[in-house]
Amino acid sequence: MKNYQAIILDFDGVIVESVGIKDDAFRELFKDFPHHLDSIMTYHLTNNAIIRYEKFKVIYEEILGLPYTAEVSARLGAQFSKMIFEKIVLCPFVKGALEFLGEFEKQTLFYLVSINPAQELKSILAAKKIDRFFCDVYAYPWGKADAIREILQRNDFLEKDVVFIGDSPEDYQAAKMVGIDFIGRQSVRSWDGKGCLVFNDLQEIANYLKIQNGAVL
Repeated sequence: MKNYQAIILDFDGVIVESVGIKDDAFRELFKDFPHHLDSIMTYHLTNNAIIRYEKFKVIYEEILGLPYTAEVSARLGAQFSKMIFEKIVLCPFVKGALEFLGEFEKQTLFYLVSINPAQELKSILAAKKIDRFFCDVYAYPWGKADAIREILQRNDFLEKDVVFIGDSPEDYQAAKMVGIDFIGRQSVRSWDGKGCLVFNDLQEIANYLKIQNGAVL
């Protein structure tokens, strides 16, 4: 293992098995528009890196042809958060995630980068009792690449000393934009043609990092 000073992790699909929960919530949120539902879901599923409020705006204005007001945004956001919060709190961790955090916190610093709304994410972390592992949490309105840059600049990390673990090609692109290492976790997103390291879960990623460090497993 390179002596990483920091490991940056995505949340959904990397720490918890929550990706399907949010897909189902989008489907439920727009169930009253059955003739547009396929288009809505296609848009949602092919734009992993876009925050939910921007998706709501595109769906309303470009797919449904309806005005997207501040009131609509607040209503959809509240409904979506209510749909997913308890389900994510109760959903399982990705295999090896808790062990990964417990083991590597002795050697490195953890940061969390996500496009979830900040307060919602922090409440979920507290409810799942994992908030103590993270030096800082960067969520909406931060974009992932900008959040990674901020982590490097604020802590004087060199690019070679930081790795980002994510579960989507968009996560990989964010790491490439900043120039840091990347490791992928295989959730439901396709990695075809990306050419990056991808593992099934956090247990496999932990084993890989320990092997790189010359550890005997």
